[in-house]
Amino acid sequence: MRHQDPSEAAGPTPALSRRAVVAGSLAAASVPLLGGGPAWAAASPTTSLLVPADPVIDPALEIGPPGPVEPLPEVSAIPARDVPRLAPRAASTPGAGRVGGPTRRYAATASVPFQFRYDDFEIRELPIGIEPYHMTSPVPLVDPGVHDSTGVRMARLGGRLYDHPVAQAQYGLHLMEAHRITGNQTYLNRAKLQAQRLIDRRTLRSGAWFYPYPFDHRLHGGPDLYPAPWYSMMAQGQALSLFTRLYQRTGETKWKGAADATFASYLLPAAAGQPWGVYVVDGLLWLEEYPHPKAVRGDRTYNGHMFSAYGLYDYWVLTRNADAKLMLQGAITTYRDVWEQARVRHWRSRYCLTHGIDAGQYHSTHMFQFVQQYAITGDTYLAQLADLWYTDYPPYGVKGNIRFSSGTHTAYKFNSAGTVTARTKMTLARASAAPSGDRVKIMRQTGIWYAITAGTLTGYYVQEYSPYRYQVGICAGFGYKLHRPGTIAVDAPPAYSIDAAGLMKSVPTTYRIGDPVAIDGRSVLNGREHVRLVEGPYAGRWLGFGAVIRR
Repeated sequence: MRHQDPSEAAGPTPALSRRAVVAGSLAAASVPLLGGGPAWAAASPTTSLLVPADPVIDPALEIGPPGPVEPLPEVSAIPARDVPRLAPRAASTPGAGRVGGPTRRYAATASVPFQFRYDDFEIRELPIGIEPYHMTSPVPLVDPGVHDSTGVRMARLGGRLYDHPVAQAQYGLHLMEAHRITGNQTYLNRAKLQAQRLIDRRTLRSGAWFYPYPFDHRLHGGPDLYPAPWYSMMAQGQALSLFTRLYQRTGETKWKGAADATFASYLLPAAAGQPWGVYVVDGLLWLEEYPHPKAVRGDRTYNGHMFSAYGLYDYWVLTRNADAKLMLQGAITTYRDVWEQARVRHWRSRYCLTHGIDAGQYHSTHMFQFVQQYAITGDTYLAQLADLWYTDYPPYGVKGNIRFSSGTHTAYKFNSAGTVTARTKMTLARASAAPSGDRVKIMRQTGIWYAITAGTLTGYYVQEYSPYRYQVGICAGFGYKLHRPGTIAVDAPPAYSIDAAGLMKSVPTTYRIGDPVAIDGRSVLNGREHVRLVEGPYAGRWLGFGAVIRR
């Protein structure tokens, strides 16, 4: 049956029955949109019109924009023996934390020299598969990135190579994961090279190690100049994670000493003109990605704060240091309690609190950091915030094959303000397909949009409208890491499976309203959101998003 496109003027789309979604996936054999040969063969990345030409600078020109997240695993990554230990806990309450600082002392540890609000979160040691920086595929053995003759990661600025502490620390972490996956000693040796370069270039303050940036930096490309050397708690945190994991992997005491000296940098009060990175703003502990080298002020960068906190987590796993735990609890409390300042309703979040600029692709980074915090603490409030971020703006980097039903379809071009600059209509006698290089929201428009990258509609956006236009199969996957509690919202909801071709099948369930279930992720299946069951008789199958109330 042919249809008339409902997306004129980018208006709202009506609800469709679950049966319609399944019917769409069973469309007759499709043909590619006009353009010569299979349209998807020519797919290539596209630049979203929604991201300004120079949206947010990469964090300290560190590692470039975040890459697309790895797909939702086919099965839960939590070993069965760990499921009871990692059971979720009731949601916490923002703003209700305690005050911690120098009056709270621990045997055989330094006192934390800050007063800050913190929630007494449970901190859990996570199994392989859901810990920070986990990877399922190794980085290439032949490094395609910028590096010097020894294999150490570098940054090229103005035609010159510079050492770059976050680039080196994060590459080292990737190499550690590649070694875990493959067992290839070359990866481990190269990770040691990254760590040794950090040590060789360290700056000392009161016995603590800091890792300098050797180039001048303009914060967000604006007038605020950071003259070299300057420092970053994101670099401190990722270096701390790298040293800690090297010691765990090798048993070599030099890495434990490096971790201890790096952790000491978290325990120094801010001091203008000296290396620093930790301070308290409005009663909340901040691990500052951009501490000004000449004054006690910074950017309050949302993602960099939490990457720094992952270093505290790794160090706590190794040492069970009570100060590291207290500061980790404080860092998570900050991330949770400022969410309303970081959020932009129905759009991408803010990159930082000081300047409030658009997070761009880092919106997805924030989302997945909430999930990581949920895994570390079990606090379901953090999972709820991850869901809120997902609803505000879809995950970055989603590409795929878009199926078009027979009928009329309208496609648009937009400027950066979301104003329509061109439109075209196309009528299909039978189903067709084309590749999308992005799945996004568009300023001042409703719904989700696909950026078509080949065929007749190259350069245009079409609105997601299942079963008439949708990305085939599973996309925009988002794992909760922990099993997440929920309750059934409708009687006897069907449970779905889906194959690689997008064919959905359902089985009836015996669930009744109020029945408890556990889920481990959400994804879009043939253009419709679903959640995946992880326990019980229907484990591995999907329920419609509205069929489960998530806690």
